[in-house]
Amino acid sequence: MKDIFKNEKYMPVLGLICAFGWSLAYPFIKIGYAEFGISDIPGKIFFAGIRFLLAGLLVVIFTKGRLDINKRSDYRWLVLMALVNTALHYAFAYIGLGYNASARSTILDSMGSFITIILSLMVFADDRVSFNKLLGCVLGIGGIVIINIEPGTDFFANITFMGDGMILLNALCSGFGGLITRICSRKMNVNKATGYSMALGGAMMLILGLITGFRFNWNISVKGICVLMVLVLISAVCFGIYNKLVASYPISRVAIYNALIPVLGVVFAALLLGEALKWQYFVAMFMVASGIFVTNR
Repeated sequence: MKDIFKNEKYMPVLGLICAFGWSLAYPFIKIGYAEFGISDIPGKIFFAGIRFLLAGLLVVIFTKGRLDINKRSDYRWLVLMALVNTALHYAFAYIGLGYNASARSTILDSMGSFITIILSLMVFADDRVSFNKLLGCVLGIGGIVIINIEPGTDFFANITFMGDGMILLNALCSGFGGLITRICSRKMNVNKATGYSMALGGAMMLILGLITGFRFNWNISVKGICVLMVLVLISAVCFGIYNKLVASYPISRVAIYNALIPVLGVVFAALLLGEALKWQYFVAMFMVASGIFVTNR
């Protein structure tokens, strides 16, 4: 497994797996809301908590071992990783998704990729500014903008704090979460840190859901449980792969793959939720793919 992550020829494949998985998660979250009958904010937060607690435990079991930390102060980084990269990140996402169309949510969420890249270029010595990286970001942002072009409409119309605001806060947490993950990878085993941080972050969201008034009145069905299990697997696999990539390569080369999430997200939203599929999405996919290629040259 170590050779796969260290071998650069596998990096694009692994990055694409994460992009496909996370873009597929957005419509599945909406399907989960519908199946369980979840419409209130505490319920959405509690739903996220279950997903990440189970995903974290799955990764912990898979990595087969205790989290070996040499310094007590390093536990603070693990807790911060759980809080920012899981609890706050996805609490904001689950709330915002309930107020926005799935496609619009993936577009706003993608800003986290570019926040991550900008912060990494500022913080880490092995991630330097280059023309290719800047051009890749421009192509990626351009593709995301094209997705949202609607002739005769105002992009800033119908902006809400509970919808757009929550998704943008989620993107900000995603940006800082990438940096925290990279720092944690230098202090502890990143695979184990991924599992423990997701489980701890999931527990935080369960507590937050209860504090904010969660009441269990969900409709339990086989389909709903299957949807939840799909989301658990997506989180376990994608975070396990992505965090290992962040630990192995400059963040800018890895995070740019996340720019594919809004493009693939609108396609999956059209296929699974019946949301509109437009020609701009295919132009955007080409631009984002070009941005990924240029960034990794």
